[in-house]
Amino acid sequence: MENVTPSSSTTAQGTVLAGGNIAPEQVRPCDFRAAGGIDQARLAPLISSTEALALTLTQSLSSTLGMTCEATLQSSEQVACQTFLEKVGISYLVSIQVGSLQPGAQTEMALLQIDPVLLFPVVDRLLGGSGEATDLSREVTEIEDHIAKDFVRLICQELQKAWRRFNVSVALGARQEVSQMQRTFSPQDNAIVFSFAVTMQSAGGGFQLMLPVASLGGFLVAKTTSAQEITRKGTMSPKLAEKALDWTFEVELSMLEGKIRASDLLNLTVGKILQLGVSVRTPVVLKIGGHEAFEAVPVRSGNHRGAQLLDRLQQNQAETEPTP
Repeated sequence: MENVTPSSSTTAQGTVLAGGNIAPEQVRPCDFRAAGGIDQARLAPLISSTEALALTLTQSLSSTLGMTCEATLQSSEQVACQTFLEKVGISYLVSIQVGSLQPGAQTEMALLQIDPVLLFPVVDRLLGGSGEATDLSREVTEIEDHIAKDFVRLICQELQKAWRRFNVSVALGARQEVSQMQRTFSPQDNAIVFSFAVTMQSAGGGFQLMLPVASLGGFLVAKTTSAQEITRKGTMSPKLAEKALDWTFEVELSMLEGKIRASDLLNLTVGKILQLGVSVRTPVVLKIGGHEAFEAVPVRSGNHRGAQLLDRLQQNQAETEPTP
């Protein structure tokens, strides 16, 4: 199998996975290095934890609604708060209070925006209806608002679980008016926005979670480490880690199993198919810098080859010990 050389300029356009469970419109490029002065390394734990929300929400929503549902994370990006609010339209907008679990700690406001094409079928199902798709495009009534809060509470519960490593609390706030929020946030305020899609049996839509940069303190607290500790632990200093973002490594996808008879190799000709004796569903191994790092499945992203990572491989002692 040919080597796959990563490129920082490659964008994830039209990614097609072997399982075919992610559509091209669900994959979007994102660069967090310019996220309000917050470097990518500090944002990574928040991003990975929020990605886990999709799986747990899928299970909880299916159980609550009594039908098959699926939630997927579509994109993560930094936008100005004002830009986010300009696109809300008549969508359902509700605040979420995020804060530390410490007694008396101050909470910060995040915003949840739910598309009408998702909200109304969910409300209908919670009221005992079929949850069929609808083209309703209007403000919710007082009764619908009360029922919609149950859906928001469910999202808050799953966020609480997904973010448990940060020891933050997540609580339902109040329904918000776009005009009020536009006065609350200045043009200089930025936010991290996570966009999710939810599909039901015959309906579906999206919702977005906006975390203003001012509310990210609880997710970005980093322990101060001395230079001596860095040396002892073998970790990179912040400056070296920043430079390492531009390093390149040889990446290779290879199979570790399979046997071929010598006669088959001797009779190879152009256009002939060589039976490797390995199922197409058998994962291959992604090697980074010559070291086996992950089990993976070959995929493509546009015209580029790639790998969908399945599981991290256990490194042997010889690979993990530092060179004397």
